[in-house]
Amino acid sequence: MLTFILAILVPMATLFITGAACNNVATMKRDDACHKSCDMKPEWYKLCQETLRPAPDTAEVTLYALMATRQANLKYGDTMNTINQMLGAGNLPSKEREAVSHCKGTYGEAAALMASIAKQLDGCDFTRGRQEYIDAQVAIGSCQDGLWTFQYMPLYAMVTADHDLTMVTFELGGLIFGN
Repeated sequence: MLTFILAILVPMATLFITGAACNNVATMKRDDACHKSCDMKPEWYKLCQETLRPAPDTAEVTLYALMATRQANLKYGDTMNTINQMLGAGNLPSKEREAVSHCKGTYGEAAALMASIAKQLDGCDFTRGRQEYIDAQVAIGSCQDGLWTFQYMPLYAMVTADHDLTMVTFELGGLIFGN
């Protein structure tokens, strides 16, 4: 939890202390950002609210997208730890092992994409973010699809939650990049 708090608060403090702001990016209330970006699915709207709870009530949309992106990457790390434990135990039947191994690869890809997006957002570079959000969603979705027949595994619920958070980050990013 401390890692999460530091991952969110340190960049926020830097943003406010340095006065860094991105040109042509809207400032809005946190609730408005969630409403405008995630209102199509009530569970995404609720997740957006939870994700941005530590954020200032009013901020540049870039900050909200950056917070959600970093949180998604932290969640990916938690899921990757679970994947590594499952694979390391050596007791998965072959089909489950194959699906979990596939997830290990797709999570590595998604984590690298989210780290790249966070760096871009932090530097007000919006050239590749939209596509990288899409690619991260496809990677997590591929893992989720591969686990479809193994929904009884706790990993499936984790991946589904990560997919929802990935979609929230994409929708928040859409306030900057367009969807």
